[in-house]
Amino acid sequence: MATLYDVAKLARVSPKTVSRVLNESHLVAEETRQRVLAAIEKLDYHPNAIAASLKRNRANKIGFIIPYGSDFVFQDPNMMEQLRGTHDYVSMVGFELIISAPLHKKDALQEALRLTKNRNVDGVILYPSNGIDQIIKEFRAKNLRYVTLGICYDQQKNNFVEVDQTPGCYLATKYLLSLGHRRIGLLNKPYSFFMFSRDDLLNGYVRALHEAGIEYLPSLVREGNFTFEDGYEKFRSLKEEHPDLTAVICASDPMTYGTIRAIADMGLKTDEIQVVAGDNLPLTQKLFPQLSSITNPSYEQGKQAGKMIVNIINEGTEIPGVTLNTEFVVRNMQAINHRENIIV
Repeated sequence: MATLYDVAKLARVSPKTVSRVLNESHLVAEETRQRVLAAIEKLDYHPNAIAASLKRNRANKIGFIIPYGSDFVFQDPNMMEQLRGTHDYVSMVGFELIISAPLHKKDALQEALRLTKNRNVDGVILYPSNGIDQIIKEFRAKNLRYVTLGICYDQQKNNFVEVDQTPGCYLATKYLLSLGHRRIGLLNKPYSFFMFSRDDLLNGYVRALHEAGIEYLPSLVREGNFTFEDGYEKFRSLKEEHPDLTAVICASDPMTYGTIRAIADMGLKTDEIQVVAGDNLPLTQKLFPQLSSITNPSYEQGKQAGKMIVNIINEGTEIPGVTLNTEFVVRNMQAINHRENIIV
């Protein structure tokens, strides 16, 4: 049976370089990476994850802490896509994923420290919440490994995977304007959901309106909490205040589903309100009539966070943060006649 040292010898590199390739470290040159991968394939090498973890005094486990309780974790489809992306990557490279969902944000620090005490996990992925900057401060003081799903404080430069929703919302608004809509609502994300709030959705929305010479009306924007129930209630209040509303952009797919239900319950026809979804999750892609959608790279965000925490564990250093951009996908028959007006 081939060993890591056999691979290193055939590829003419050090065993440490082979380990870095296996863990997809950014420190390996592409030509070297290809040589190592060719040696692995030729020797049919399969690393023994358990033996490796014992030798390195590691648990080979990664914690994923989401301080919003199980209702949020296991009912929010966007959260599940992030988890799926993380799990797929870390399990592929020999780590287990430990999911923890404390009910209150204030419990996140204790839960993070509990998981890392005595090295029960080798590092954690932290979901953004109020006070997470204090958790990070504790982690850095104790030399514990972490990655955050989003920028969590103003000066954070390392160890995060952020999603910028500005491009997607800009293109969505521009698309709706190209169809002739002039009263466009935005069911925005909650400003208080994370400690560090970014108005990326709103910025894209306002930019497109200004470019079209249309006044931005704050009353056309509602702050939601990503849920079906909030999508339902916020759309109803928006339509009641603005009877001339003809289109709406939703910050999340669950809010989109709530909006669609509200449209039906209000006795409106589906072609009276153009709805743009907020995530483009697998379920949304299967809906009919089809919905145009902002594409939130939830799965890729989770996967990149998994890759980043594994590299931090292996290299023992912080890694510059990564920002993924949203895009916009045009669907439904009405949109086909206007594709030439949209850049996607």
